[in-house]
Order: sequence, then structure tokens, then C-alpha cells
Amino acid sequence: MDPARHQLQDNAALLAEQADQSEVSQLRREVKALQALNRLALELHTVTADTVVYQRVVEQVSQALAFSDCSLFLLSADGSSLQRVAACGLRACDKAVPNIKIQQSDSLVAACARQMQTVYVADTTTDARYLPGQNRYSCELAVPVLSEGQLLAVLDCEHPQHSFFAGASPLLEQVAEVLGRKLEQLQGLNRIQQSVAQLEYASRLQKVLFNIASLHYDGEHPAQFYQQLHHNVNSLIYAENFFIALFDTEQEVLHFPYFADSREHISPDQFYPKEILNHSLTGYVFRTDKPLLADKAMLVQLDQQQVLKTYGEQPEYWLGVPFKSEDNVQGVVVVQSYDVQRNYQQTDLDLLLFVSQHICSALERVFVQQRLLHQALHDALTNLPNRLLFLDRVRQGFKRRRRYPDHVVAVAYLDLDRFKMVNDTLGHQVGDEFLVAVAQLLKKCLRQHDTLARLGGDEFAILLDDVHTETDVAEVMQRIGHQLSQSVLLKQHKLQTSVSIGVALANIHTNIDDTDELIRRADIAMYQAKQDGRGVYRFFSDEMDQRAVQHYQLEMEIQTALEQQQFELHYQPVVDLASDSTVGFEALIRWQHPVRGFVPPNDFIPLAEELGLLGAIDLYVVRQAVAQINVWWQNYATPFYVSVNISGRSFSRADFADAVLQLLAESQVPAHYLAIEITERALIDKIEQAKTTIAQLRAAGLRVFLDDFGTGYSSLSYLHEFQLDVLKIDRSFIAGIRPRIQENAVVNTIIALAKTLKLSVIAEGIENSLQRKILADLGCDSGQGYWFAAALPARQAVEWLR
Repeated sequence: MDPARHQLQDNAALLAEQADQSEVSQLRREVKALQALNRLALELHTVTADTVVYQRVVEQVSQALAFSDCSLFLLSADGSSLQRVAACGLRACDKAVPNIKIQQSDSLVAACARQMQTVYVADTTTDARYLPGQNRYSCELAVPVLSEGQLLAVLDCEHPQHSFFAGASPLLEQVAEVLGRKLEQLQGLNRIQQSVAQLEYASRLQKVLFNIASLHYDGEHPAQFYQQLHHNVNSLIYAENFFIALFDTEQEVLHFPYFADSREHISPDQFYPKEILNHSLTGYVFRTDKPLLADKAMLVQLDQQQVLKTYGEQPEYWLGVPFKSEDNVQGVVVVQSYDVQRNYQQTDLDLLLFVSQHICSALERVFVQQRLLHQALHDALTNLPNRLLFLDRVRQGFKRRRRYPDHVVAVAYLDLDRFKMVNDTLGHQVGDEFLVAVAQLLKKCLRQHDTLARLGGDEFAILLDDVHTETDVAEVMQRIGHQLSQSVLLKQHKLQTSVSIGVALANIHTNIDDTDELIRRADIAMYQAKQDGRGVYRFFSDEMDQRAVQHYQLEMEIQTALEQQQFELHYQPVVDLASDSTVGFEALIRWQHPVRGFVPPNDFIPLAEELGLLGAIDLYVVRQAVAQINVWWQNYATPFYVSVNISGRSFSRADFADAVLQLLAESQVPAHYLAIEITERALIDKIEQAKTTIAQLRAAGLRVFLDDFGTGYSSLSYLHEFQLDVLKIDRSFIAGIRPRIQENAVVNTIIALAKTLKLSVIAEGIENSLQRKILADLGCDSGQGYWFAAALPARQAVEWLR
């Protein structure tokens, strides 16, 4: 045989033998891989902990399959990112591996997740998508873990040898398939466990909420209500240390109706001023209206930053949630732990937030009755105690005084001076704002345990508790007087006021043990303060009581006088200063009391205004004057008029002019015989109505006089604005007339002003010839006063017409 041919045969046989050996080696590797895959499947079958599953897979891939380095990335719940949950090999040394944003990342792992297909890179130096960690690899293989077409995770393998994973994709895909089935199984198991836990939890929570909703509050034993609340909360969350804090917005105090703690104790009767909210843990929750979950380290940090301060022993964990209802039930529920092993999580916070609203509802039911009672006992505008509550507080003061005879019960009645002017000129809304502002100012003058009440309108009352002498009370009254003498600033107005105060004491020097009597005395003293000039305070005295009795009797007698027509008119002549002829009369009301005799108008007119009888008196005067005119004008040819004084309240009534004209029509008296006198105040009370009334009266033929000019606003603008006929100079200017004409500049100016406006001028209060002469020389048209005649009864006044 040819040697060359023999050599070829030997080489062919060697190659065949080598091929057989390579094939055997490949088969052995495949068998080993399949065995590793089978072992993995069997091991995973018995494992139920997800973290163990993750680590076992990467270890088998890295070690048993000799893939060098393997990492497992799990899909997030929202499907937007991948989180590394396990690693084996050098990659395990990369501790801080950020989550991979699937849509934003350019990495091979993200590409695998987006495409849900295997991604293989034989040489990582040629692919920009490769992201090296602390160690760089030459080859990378990423395989998606799928279940029913949905991505669950990504297996990522790396190797230092180029093209190492050239034929490894099918094997790793099989691993991914085994892992996918296991992950699906774990998710199903988790869903079942969560469902069971949720059902158990929901049942327990429902029971607790039902218990809370069913709680009954016993006003005599409030602790039982809160203990049951505590017990129910403790069945859901660790709440050995549990308390509820409530904030009283009226009193501006914080208190703890229930406080159960293993280290501290706070009495439910203890109240804290609102300032504690500025730096306490509970106050922090109140201020921010947000829950707070903090461990000891966080509490220390907040304390160092002076954000808040922990009182008492500092807990390891603190959890507080606020609650607030539409009806302003405002509080905080707190649980705290002194055991480092007993911590609170976000789930505990969410739970307590939910339960707190049911606690709030339970407390709201408790407070509904209290709020209704509060509304019944407090003023709606100022939220101060009303008369009912004030009387009860005074009665409680008398009870204390019976036990402790040295105890003083001091009651002060307050009435704002000129408040009606605020209401009439600026409106009731501003008046209400003013009352609220005054209430706040008064509270600043008192101690927390004193009682300030609004009795109605512009009247307030104060009960001073724990005072010992009249001097103590006087100091408080002086403080109030000074406070209210300052300007009161509202949103758009700056108002000035003062207050008249009456004070009555029940002490060892007064024989009084009756609430109503004490308040009556304070009321009497307050009216005395008003009579003494307003803006002052007065203590009750027996003399005041006697005057008050007389005052009350006079009130009753005024009403009787109207009913029995005890009032009569006297007529003061008005004389032409040039001719000395009588031009008219001013009708002045007089009261000849059947017992008291003559009662001056200054004694009963202000009282009639307080009683609201001035309108009736005004019409009575008009009726009597018209009746007298009807007698005179038919019997005497001398031209004359009778003027009557009308109050601002009557003149501002829309039906006043109609009432006057009706009286004239009924008596068939010509309108020019009657004149109406009004003051400056009557014009500005209701300007538009005053203009209308003047126009109606003048259109019918009556004249309108402006009385007492110079004592009110004395405004040139309204003299021009209102269509008047006569200006009457007040007697105070006439009394000061000097002998020389040039020394009477004020009177001269008034007369000149009237002439400019085409108004006639009447001077009141002429009492001597000098006054008459100077006035005539200055151009005054007419005058009246004792120089001519006093106000006369009709039978005497008629002589001035002859």
C-alpha cells in the first residue's frame, strides 16, 4: 500500500475519533446543564420565600451552569422599572445598583425588557448599551422572564470571555421559563395570602368601627367612653400608650380628656394655654394639620432644630394624627412606644388616620348636645356667654359665697355710649363688627376665670371672680374705661367710643344674697353712670335705688299721661323785631301731673325717647296744635303760625308727612298756619328721607324751621342742600351777645349766612333790651324769649293776637 495513502487513512481515523470525543463532551455538558436545570426546578418547587427563590436561581446559573456572573431584575408593580433583587459573582459586590427605568434607560437589560426578547452581545466593547459596574465583562446575555406573554423579570448574565454565550441562549431561556412559572406561583400564593389577611383585617376593623359607633357617652363617667375607645384602637394597633387631645377654640386652651401612658400622667381637668401648641409634639400636629410619624432620632433632630419640644420621657416611636369635623371638633389621636421593638410604619399611620375619623364622629355625637347647649347659652355674634349663662355663673358665685362668707361677688353692667350713632350712620354690619371688636377688647382687660357676657344690643355684663375689695373692682373698671377710650380700628373705619359702667357688690357689707337683685343694682348704677356724663363707672348706692324707683314710676306715668291726655301745650310768642307785632307761636309741651304737679320737659322727654314713646308724643303735640289753630284762625284776623318741635325719629319716618297733612285735612286748617321745627340731627339721621319729607310738607304749604342752629353739625353744605324756610339761632349764642355790634361776629355770620340762603331768622332766648336791639340792628327778622313773654297757656297766648 502506498505510504501516503496509509497516512491519509490514519489522519481520517484520528479526526473521526476527535470528533466523537468533542460530541461526547458536548453531550456531557448538555446533560450536566439539564441536570442542573432539573435540580433547580426541584429546589424551587419546595421554596416559598421569594427572596430565597431569587438567590437560588442566580447561584445555579452562575455556578452550576458556569455562567460566571448572574443578576436578576424584578419588574416593579407599576411596570415602569426593574429592580435588582439578587446577584451572584462579582456583580454582587455592586451594592448600590439603581433601578432601571425601562423606557428611559439605554442598557441591554432595559432593551430586553422593552422587546421582551433575548438580547446577546458577544463583544461588549462594540456595544454602547453595555453598562459596566466595578468590573467590566466581555460578553453579556439578557433573557426576559415571561408568564403568558407578560414580563415578570430579566435574567442578566455576563462573562469575561468573548462570545461565551454563543449557544447558551436556549439554556438560559429554559431557566427563565422555570423561573417564570415559579414567580407566577408565588404571585398567586401572595394574592391568596393577602386576600385572607385582608378579609381577617377587614372583619376586625369593621368590628372595631361598629364598636366605636355604638359607644355611649355618660356625662357623669366620661372616662368609660374613652377607655372603650382605647381598647378598640389597641385591638388594631399597638396602643398601650394612647391619648386624645382636644382644642377648645372658644377658651383657646388644650386639654387631654383621656391620657393612658405607662410613664406619665395628665389629668383630664388640666388645661394648657394655646401657647403650648407653638412647640409641643401635639401642637405640631395641630399647627400643620398633618399626621406625624417619628422615631427617637427624628424627635431629637426636630428638637435641635427648635421645630418642637418633647415633654416628659422621649418615646422610641411617636405617631399622632389630627382629626377635624365640619362642626369644628378639633383634636389629635396619639399612640407612642417606649419599646424599640414596637415600632410604627406607614400602614399604622394610614390605619390611625382612618380610625381617627370614626373617633371624631363618636366625639362629634358627644359634642352635638354640648354645642346645642353652647348655642343656647352664648351670644351668636360675639360667642360670649348670654344672659342665661351669665345668671347661672352669678348663682354659682353666690353658692361659693355661702360656703366662704369673705368671698365677693362683683357684677358690672356695661353700656356702649353713642353706639346707636354707629348703627344709624354706618349701618348694622359695621355695628356688628364694632361689637365683636369691643368684646375682644373687654376680654383683654379680664382674667381667664372672669365671665364676660353680652346681654343684647350694646350691653355687656361682667362677673369678677376672686376679688376681695371694692378697690380691686375699681382697678378693673378703670382698665376697661381706658381700653375703650382708645380708637377702635375696623376694616374700613376708625371709631371712637366710651362705656358707661355700673357695678354692684355682694360682700360682708351688703345684705344681699339674690342674683336678680345684684344684677338689678348693677343696672341701676349703669344708668347713673350715663346720667353723670358717660364714659365713667359708678358703684351702686341706696340713693341710686330710690331715684331708680322714681324713674320707673315716671315711666309708667308717662304712658298714663298719654292715655289720659295730661299733656298740654303752652305757646311762646314770636315777635317781629322791626314792628313788634306777633308773627306766630312756638308750641311747647307741658305736663301738669295730678300728683307731682308741674314736670319739666327735660325730666320726661329723654325718658319718653328711651321708651319709644316720642313718636306718639310728637303726633299728640301736632294734633293739639292743629286743634288750637282751628280755634284761633276762625276768630282772629291777625296772620300767625304755630310751630311744633318734632324729634328726629318721627321726622325720619316715611309716613310722617302724610300723618300731619291728614290731621290738617280732618280739621280743615290751612297748611300755612302750621310750621315744623327740626334739629340738625334730624336732617342727617336719614338724609334722603328728610329731603322727601321736607318736600312733601313744603309742597302742601307748611314751612320747615331749623331749630337750635349752631349746637349740632352747623354745616353750610346741608343748609344749601335742604330746602328750609327759617333758621332759628340757639339761645346759647344770644346769651353771649356783647354791647357793640362788631363784637358779635358769630351771630352776625349766622344771620348773614341765612340771608344769603334766603332764610328768615328767628333768635331764641331774648331776655333783655340790649339783645333785642343788637339782633334787630344785625338784621334778625324775629325773636322770642322772656323779654317778650314766656310760654303761655292758650287762654293767655291768644291775647298776643289781639
